[in-house]
Amino acid sequence: MSTHSLRHRERCHCHGSLSFPVDPGQGPRPFRLPGDPERFGRPRAFDVKSLSVELSFDFDHKAVDATATLVVSRRDRAAKTLSLDAVGFILHSVTDHDGRALEHRYDGDQLFVSLGSSAVGAEHTVRVRYRAVPPRGLYFMLPDEHRPSRPVQVWSQCQDEDARYWIPCHDYPNMRMSTEFIVLAPEGWHVLSNGVLVSKSHAEGTHHQDPAKIGATGKGLVRWHWQQREPHVAYLMTLVAGRFSEIVADTPTLSVRYYVDPGREEDGKRAFGRTPAMIEHFEKRFGVPFAWAKYHQIAVHDFTFGGMENTSATTMTDRILLDARSAIDNSSDDIVAHELAHQWFGDLVTCRDWSHAWLNEGFATFCEHLDAEAKGGVDEYRYSLEEHAHGYFGEDGARYRRPIVCSTYNNPIDLFDRHLYEKGGWVLHMLRCELGDELFFGGVKRYLERHRGSIVETRDLLRALEEESGRSLEAFFDQWVYRAGHPELDVKASHDADSGLLTVRVKQKQSVDAVTPLFRFTLELAVVHDKSEALHALEVSQGEHCFVIKCEKAPTRLAIDPRGAVLATWSFDLARDWLLDALANDPRAVVRWRAAHALGKRDEPTVVDALAKCVREDRFWGVAFEAAGALGAMGSARAYQALAALIDVKHPKVRRAVVAALGEFKTEAAAKLLADRLIKGDESVLVEAELARSAGRTKRKELVYDALVTAMGRESWRDVVRAGAIDGFARARAKEAIALIEPHSLRSASLGTRRTAVMAMAELGHKDRVVREKLEQLVDLNDPYFTPELFRALVKLGDADALAVIEQAIAKSIDGRVQRHGREASRALRSDSAAGDEVRKLRDQLEQVEQRARTLEDAMAALEAKVAPPAAAKGAKKSAKKSAKKSAKKAAKKSAPRKR
Repeated sequence: MSTHSLRHRERCHCHGSLSFPVDPGQGPRPFRLPGDPERFGRPRAFDVKSLSVELSFDFDHKAVDATATLVVSRRDRAAKTLSLDAVGFILHSVTDHDGRALEHRYDGDQLFVSLGSSAVGAEHTVRVRYRAVPPRGLYFMLPDEHRPSRPVQVWSQCQDEDARYWIPCHDYPNMRMSTEFIVLAPEGWHVLSNGVLVSKSHAEGTHHQDPAKIGATGKGLVRWHWQQREPHVAYLMTLVAGRFSEIVADTPTLSVRYYVDPGREEDGKRAFGRTPAMIEHFEKRFGVPFAWAKYHQIAVHDFTFGGMENTSATTMTDRILLDARSAIDNSSDDIVAHELAHQWFGDLVTCRDWSHAWLNEGFATFCEHLDAEAKGGVDEYRYSLEEHAHGYFGEDGARYRRPIVCSTYNNPIDLFDRHLYEKGGWVLHMLRCELGDELFFGGVKRYLERHRGSIVETRDLLRALEEESGRSLEAFFDQWVYRAGHPELDVKASHDADSGLLTVRVKQKQSVDAVTPLFRFTLELAVVHDKSEALHALEVSQGEHCFVIKCEKAPTRLAIDPRGAVLATWSFDLARDWLLDALANDPRAVVRWRAAHALGKRDEPTVVDALAKCVREDRFWGVAFEAAGALGAMGSARAYQALAALIDVKHPKVRRAVVAALGEFKTEAAAKLLADRLIKGDESVLVEAELARSAGRTKRKELVYDALVTAMGRESWRDVVRAGAIDGFARARAKEAIALIEPHSLRSASLGTRRTAVMAMAELGHKDRVVREKLEQLVDLNDPYFTPELFRALVKLGDADALAVIEQAIAKSIDGRVQRHGREASRALRSDSAAGDEVRKLRDQLEQVEQRARTLEDAMAALEAKVAPPAAAKGAKKSAKKSAKKSAKKAAKKSAPRKR
């Protein structure tokens, strides 16, 4: 499943990048929260062989009237009672195949049906007639006072364990069954479920709704019969009903369809259009054909995740649909590829319990990278990995650290985070690099074919890869999957002409503890002399290494980890000329963008010119993007001039990076430039949103306020320009804008805008009781997208009086994401309120000191350049820079709070 990401894409079932303040000296908090139990697999006294559900909708009460028929097979000879998950049902009857009443007991959460004694393998039929008003699992979307134009839709979302709220079942991923749905729906509606459409026919009776209000074509009912013959697990069951337009994209062998709101057909084609090519690519890559009867995707309103990989029928949020302007520099290919990949990883083979869910989500995330490679080549593949690495690093550093396989959690959703997705995808990439494509993909094929239609755990993948490759991979899995963290590497290299030796020092800087090891890995080093290249394998296993390589002639450049094969943070101390040559000439984009990062620490004319040229001319946009960021990190007048000259660079993604980098400059010139461009607008909606954010980041409120007000009034895809303007007000510390922002925190606003608005109100209203009370009124116990961000805003607000509302929400909510983020917010508020004030004050002081230091540096350099001879100018600049940095460091030390 999915949630928001900084790239305006959706992430499947993932928490997102929410984090709470952490003392930088203490590192990430523990993942385990007080009271979290260790969980293991669930027993199966009976297997459910098939499940058939007949139901009709009661729109007035958001309820279903249903009959579920289950055929079960005995596994445990001693067991006499079948246990089914069924939460909050009104039970009418429980009978056998012949209609005879079965003895049963129901406690509101589980239904216990007495089946007596029989032989192992003996089958029993249980028929449950009931009414359900599901608070989760099945959702009725109706117009209301906040969204009067919302169409009427009914859709399900069963993962992780929410099928139990509307279907009696074994609601755990260690059991597979065939399913069918027989549904009565208003005529004119489309109903989508798993498997094949057996029949569609007019039914007796009528519904009681105004046809015009629910998108029906009349008062009649239509009977839809869907059947999923191949067994799958309960969380993959789906039902969607409403008025949709159909887009046909069938291949010669497979029914491929997309369903969207009427009038959004072109948006649907932009979002889903590459699906047939993705299916063909994944079939070739994995060597296993698409397994299901069809592949249909449907976009619904207010979906609780970004996407859900229901067997043969994926449900998507309508937020992934793209209009023409948003498609200029944006794509939904990653989430489409992700959910499609689940048809193999998660649906065809399924994790046996949630602790091994990375086998579903890690593979689906890895397939996002594979699709990027198929579409754009190896540079796109590696840059997709780079973006995901930063998402994982952010969670690991600022939220918590945990192993990928983890059995300690409160709700299964707790595990669906960036460790599971991004790090899981990276582990598969590293295995690909370790084994090579032939062995890696051969092992994946072996894994899929061996476990087709069954449940798996991590050792099943390990064994398949070992058998295919003949290698032992236990040590790899131990450090990367069963332990936590990643290498934090400091790499220094130098060449001695007299001895003809190249010295490379590698240090692992991460704190080693019970969960984080010293990592063992091969670090590849390419030593380049003009057009020749020698590849060396450096075996890293200790905290520090010194490698000495015979190298008579000084290298032209070094390429460290040239394939991007190691998940690590990097700090490079390399000769400037090596970095400049790598930036300009290395054929691998990963080497070039890492060179740009390293050069960002060298504010020299030659370096600025080289980075600016890279922004203009590099053949891969991702390198130019990173080069713009490196110029922004310099913060000098020279770097600003280079960026200002690049503001019209053609590639919209690179232009967005230039705009973001310009926001690093707290100067009048930067503020005016960004405000002027914001008033003019940009063809790219994402660039325009970035203009608003960056204008605010200049902290020149008086120069950018009017432009931000103008941007607040602009309509755009997913309301991103308005959200950018709200964020701009917060960055500019424009407290007077709270009155403008507050209406956009209400339920009538778009999701992204609401999330941005509450964070801005917290930033601008720090410790303000009135702001706190307004935010507290917005708590929605069942909104897993908005409420976690609201908790984060209350933490940022820094008022410990918010604890009561947060802890009340934790106690009342049945949503796992609301509970988890509420518990983290409670922990943060209890421990960080005093420290948060000090950190905030220190941050403000440091910003001021750094800006004064940069201004002093530029002024001193200009003065020295006027009076010094040309040969001395460079030295004068270095002296000025050193003096300014010393002043900034002294001032920061003086203003830092004492450790308590």
